[in-house]
Order: sequence, then structure tokens, then C-alpha cells
Amino acid sequence: MKHVLRLFLGMLILFVFQYNALAAEQYKIRVVDIQKVQNKSKSFQRAAAILREKLNTKQKRLDEEKRKILKMEEEIKKQSMVLSLDAREDKKREFAKKKRYYKYLYEEFKQEVKDAEIEATKRVSKGLEKVVQGIADKEGYVLIFERRTIGLIYYDDSLDITDQVIKAYDELKLKR
Repeated sequence: MKHVLRLFLGMLILFVFQYNALAAEQYKIRVVDIQKVQNKSKSFQRAAAILREKLNTKQKRLDEEKRKILKMEEEIKKQSMVLSLDAREDKKREFAKKKRYYKYLYEEFKQEVKDAEIEATKRVSKGLEKVVQGIADKEGYVLIFERRTIGLIYYDDSLDITDQVIKAYDELKLKR
């Protein structure tokens, strides 16, 4: 009796796993790793490099302003004993003004970085959405999950279409 029960449970488990595998193929469910797309896509890397170059230019300007402030601070410290009280106050006001300007530039830079990242993410997301939609339509996929989707705990590697998405995305973007 125990052997029959074990055999029945084994067959039931086997049936459940087979049914799940067949159901995935029947409904054509796939998975894409967006992080891998970002790391391996040539067109994504090119867009990221352009963004980095733009931000590096602004960072250099910010660094130059910081150097000016530090230099001015050193001069004030060196000359504090020699300068008259009025001249010292003038230098301190000028220094405070430069610090406010630097803070303004820094905040502006942070906002530009945030805006540029949001814009780049939107642009890439739209492109990826078109690519994934095209693949889904062509291959007849019903669902395509992002690998890091909440609730997606496990998937078989055969369901991963990330390399196909990278290739299609690069072809779409490199044609332009």
C-alpha cells in the first residue's frame, strides 16, 4: 500500500511539473533581464557615454568654481592679519557670495543630472518597449516578464530572451 501511495505521489508530482512546462510553452511566457540589456547593449552604452561626457563637462565647471573658492579661502586666511577690518569684511562677503554661487551651481548640476537620467530612462524604456512588443508579436508571446519583477522567484533559462532583445534593440538604434 505504501509503495502504491509513493508511486501515485511521484506520478502526481511528475504530472504537475510536466503540466507547468507545457503551460509555459502553450502560453509562451518569456523573461527579459533589463539590467543585462543595459550592460551589454552597444547602443545603450553609446547613449550612456554621451550622457557621461555631457555631465563631465558640467562637473569640470563645478570643480573649477570649487578651486576658486578654496583659493579665495586660503588668501583670506593668509591676509587676515594684514587687511583692515573693512577690507576683511569685504573679502568675507565676496567669499560668501562665491559660496552661494557654488551652491547654486551644485544644485543646478544635481537637478540636470536627475533630469538627464529620467529623460534617458524614458527614451530607453520606450525603445525597449517597442522592441519587446515587436518580438512578442512576431513570436506570439503572451507574457514577457522583467527578471526582477516582484513575485517572479524562478524561471527556466530557456525562457530568457534577453540576448534576442539586445540584438533587436541594437539593430533598431544603430540604424538611426
